Amino acid sequence: MQLLSASESYLLGRRFRRLLRWAGLAVGLGLIGLGLWSITQDYHSSRRLAHDNSQQLTDNLRQLSEMTLEQTALSLSSLGSELVPASGAHTEPDARALQTLLEGAIRFDSVSQLLFVRRGEQLVAADRHQSLSPEALQRLRQLPPPEVAGPLQLLSPIRLNDQQGELLPMLMRLSGPESGQEWLLGALIPLAALHPPAPPQDSDAQAPLSRLEQAVYLLDGQVLMHTGEPTPGTGRLAPESELLARLASEQPGGEFKTSSGYETELWGTFRRSGRYPLLVASLQAEAQMLAPWRQRSATKGVMLALALLALGLGTRTLQHMLQVLATSESVYRRLFEDVADGVLVLDPTGRVLALNPAALRLTGRNQGEEVVGHALSEFFPHPIDPATGQLSALPRQRMQRALAGEQLRFEYSFDAPLTQQRVDCEMRLSSFTLDGAPQLLCLVRDLSEERRFNRQQDYLANHDPLTGLPNRHSLLRQLDERIERQPGHRFELVFVNLARFKEINEAFGHRAADMVLEITARRLERQLLTHGWSLARAGGTDFVAVPPPPGGPAPGLSTKDVCELMVQASREPITLGDTAVELHLKLGSAEYPADAPDAGQLLRCADVAAARARTVVGSQVRYSRSFEHAPGHDLKMRSELSAALRGGQLQLAWQPKLWLESRELEGVEALLRWHHPRLGWIPPSEFIPLAESTELIYPLTRWVISAALDQMARWQTLGQPLKVAVNISANNLQDPDFTDHIKGLLAQKNVPAQWLELEVTESALAVNPDLVLRRLQELRAAGMPLALDDFGTGFSSLSYVSQFPFTSIKIDRSFVSALLRSPRDRHVAESTIALGRKLGLRTVAEGVEDDSTAAALMALDCDVGQGYLFAKPLMGQAFEHWRHTHQSKLLAARRQAAGQHR
Repeated sequence: MQLLSASESYLLGRRFRRLLRWAGLAVGLGLIGLGLWSITQDYHSSRRLAHDNSQQLTDNLRQLSEMTLEQTALSLSSLGSELVPASGAHTEPDARALQTLLEGAIRFDSVSQLLFVRRGEQLVAADRHQSLSPEALQRLRQLPPPEVAGPLQLLSPIRLNDQQGELLPMLMRLSGPESGQEWLLGALIPLAALHPPAPPQDSDAQAPLSRLEQAVYLLDGQVLMHTGEPTPGTGRLAPESELLARLASEQPGGEFKTSSGYETELWGTFRRSGRYPLLVASLQAEAQMLAPWRQRSATKGVMLALALLALGLGTRTLQHMLQVLATSESVYRRLFEDVADGVLVLDPTGRVLALNPAALRLTGRNQGEEVVGHALSEFFPHPIDPATGQLSALPRQRMQRALAGEQLRFEYSFDAPLTQQRVDCEMRLSSFTLDGAPQLLCLVRDLSEERRFNRQQDYLANHDPLTGLPNRHSLLRQLDERIERQPGHRFELVFVNLARFKEINEAFGHRAADMVLEITARRLERQLLTHGWSLARAGGTDFVAVPPPPGGPAPGLSTKDVCELMVQASREPITLGDTAVELHLKLGSAEYPADAPDAGQLLRCADVAAARARTVVGSQVRYSRSFEHAPGHDLKMRSELSAALRGGQLQLAWQPKLWLESRELEGVEALLRWHHPRLGWIPPSEFIPLAESTELIYPLTRWVISAALDQMARWQTLGQPLKVAVNISANNLQDPDFTDHIKGLLAQKNVPAQWLELEVTESALAVNPDLVLRRLQELRAAGMPLALDDFGTGFSSLSYVSQFPFTSIKIDRSFVSALLRSPRDRHVAESTIALGRKLGLRTVAEGVEDDSTAAALMALDCDVGQGYLFAKPLMGQAFEHWRHTHQSKLLAARRQAAGQHR
C-alpha cells in the first residue's frame, strides 16, 4: 500500500484542482467559441437565404408586371391593327363602330379597366365599370399622345374618380398610311394589377410577397407604387427612390440597403424591366429579416449561458468536493499522525505497511523506512511460551482471529529490542479491506508511563515521602490484613514520639528538622529490621514499631528489648552545624486483642500510652484503660472547656485564603480560640484533643458551625458574602444527626450550603471508613464542599482522594514551608497538585509565608494559598479592616495595570 506524504498529497490535490480549473475554462471558452461560430454561420446563412428569396421575389414581381403590361400592349396592338386597315380604306368608322370595337377588345383584356380611342376631340371609351364621368372624359382628352407613332408609352398614373384607385395609362399613337389620320389608342391599367395581393392576416397561404416585405415600382424614376404605405402612392419620391433610380441606371438588377424615416434600416433587391421603363424592387426591414436569426441566436445564447452555468457549477462543485476530500484527508492524516497512540497497518502476514510517529517511537527507530516492509515481530517480539520455551504462537493466532472479523483487545509487555527497556502496552487488533485486499489495523497504547505513574502514586500513597517508611494508611491496612489472617493472635505495637522536636524545628528550621527526622528514621529502622520488626511513620514526629508476624524468618525480640534498642539508637547525637542534638523518645505500647479489637483502636491506644510517657517513670508506657478516666489535669481542663462553651469564652478567628494568581479573596477558615479568664489564651493544640477524647466535641463543633453561620449571614446581609471553612473531626462524622443538624442550621440562618466548606482531617478517614464515606456523601449531596486537610503528612492515599467526595485538597504546611529548600518536599507538593488537577480538585497550600513560596506554588499551578504572607488569623473588626484594605489595594493595582496597558 502506497501512502503519500502530507506534502505529496497537498501538491497532487493542488495540481488536480488547477488542472480542473483550466479544463473548465477551456471547455467554457470552447462552448463560447462554438456558440459564436454557430450564430455567425446562422447569420450568414440567414442573409444568403433572405437575398435568394428577395431576388426570386423581385424577379417574380417583374415578370408579373411585364406580363400584365404585355397583355394590355397586345390588346392595344390588336386594336390598332383593326383601326389602321379601316382608316386606310378611307372609311372612317363611326362612334358606334368604335364603341363596339372597344367593347369587344376589353372583354378579352382581363387587365385593363378602360380602353379608349381618341381622334382630335372625338373620344370613344369602353369602361369595364361604367364609371366615366364628364370629368373623367375630360382627363382622357388631356392625355398627351406619344411623340412617335407606333411605340407604346406609359404615363404617370391618374385617378378618374375618388371611388376607384389609380390607373396607369398606356398609350399608342397610330397614323394611317394613306389618310394621314392620327389615332390615339389608350388603356388604363389598375396599379393593383401589377402587384399580387398579400395573404390575409389569418391565412397560411403562400404568396409572392409576405406581410413582412414591401414592393416599390418606379416608372422613369418616379414612384409608381409603394406597397409599404397605407395606400399605394404615386409620384412621391420614397427615401429609396433616388437610390433605386441611380442603381437602375447603372445595372439591370442587384442588392441595395438604405434608411427609412419609419424603419431604421431597409434592405432589398431590385430588377429593371427590359421592355418598359419600369423598375421593381422588394424591400424588407433588416430588423424583420434578422428577427428569426435573433430569436434563434437568443435561444442559443440562453442555452450557451445555461451550459456555461452548468459547467461553472459543475466545476465549482468538483472543486468543492476536492476541497472537502482534501480537508477530510488532512483531518484523517492529522488523526493518524498526531494521535498519541501508535497506529500500524499490517498485511495478513504481519508485515508493516504504514505507521504513524507514535508507533515509530515505540519501535525505537528514527525513520519510517526502517520499519515499513519489515515484520512486526522485529519490533514487538513474540513472548516465550513457558510450557515449551519456544516463541509463543499466540500473536499469530490473534492475527488470524482478527482477519476472521474479531476485534481483539489485549495487554502486551515486551523488552524493546534497541533500548532493552520494559514496555507495557495495550493493543487493539481489527481488520479492514483496502483495494480489495484484507489489511490489519493495530492500535498500540503505551501504558509504561501510566504504570510508572501509578506505581509512583501507589508508593506515595503508602509511604512517607520524607523517610520512605510505610505511612499510617499502609500501616493500618497491614495490621487489618494481619488481624484478618490470624484473628486473636496477640501482638504488641510500640508508638514512638520524638519529644522536644518542636525546639529543633524552631532553632534550626524546617530543613534541619526534616534531616533529623530522616536520620532518626533510618537508625530506628536499621535496628528493628535486624530483629524482624518493621517501622512506619504515623505522621508528624510519630512512628510505630510493628513486631514480625509469627513464623517469620528472623527471631522476634520482646517489646521491652525493642524499646531499649530504639532508645539507644536515639541517644546517638546528630550534628547540626556545630551543635550535637540528642533526641528523647516517648514510647507507648498496646496489645491486640487485649487493649483494642481492631487496628485503628490499637493504634490510638498506643498513642494514648505514648502521651502518658511524659508523666510516668520509665522509657516505655504500657496502655491501660485507666488512662481514659484518669483524674487530674486533663479532667480539669475538660470541665473548664465545658464551662467556656457555656460562658462565652470561645471566639472565632478568620484566616483569609487567597487565589494565588489574582490575589482575590477566595474565603476564610474559621479557627477556634479560647480565652481563659485566668490562664489567658489557650492553644487549640491543647484543648481540641481533650474535646475529641470526650463527648464534648459534639457541642463544640456545633457551636463553631453556628457561630460561623451567624457571621456569614451578617456578611450576606451587607452584600459581602464569603465562603467559610470549618474543621470537623472523626467523632462528628460518627454522629448520625450531624448532617441533619447542619442542614437545619443552614435553613435557619438562610445561608446557601455552597458557602460552608467542611474540612476533614486525615485521622477522621481511618476510623470506620465506610460510615465516614456515607456521612461525607450526605454532606456533599446537601451542597456543602468538602476539603481533605493536611494532605501528604503520611496518611492520605489515592483511594481516599478518589473514593471520597472531596472538592479540594489542602497541602500540609510542613511541605509548603520547605518547598524551596527540600527537593523531596517540592516533589510531594508538585505530585499533590498534579493529582488534584487530574481529579478535578482545587488545591490549597497552607503555611505560605513569603512571596518566593507563593511564586513557586503558582508555577506548580496551585490554586489557593493560606498563610502569614497574606494575613494571620484575625478576629472581629481586625478582619473587617484587613478585608477593606486588601480590596482597596487590589482595586488600585488593577487600575494601575489597566493604565499601563493603555
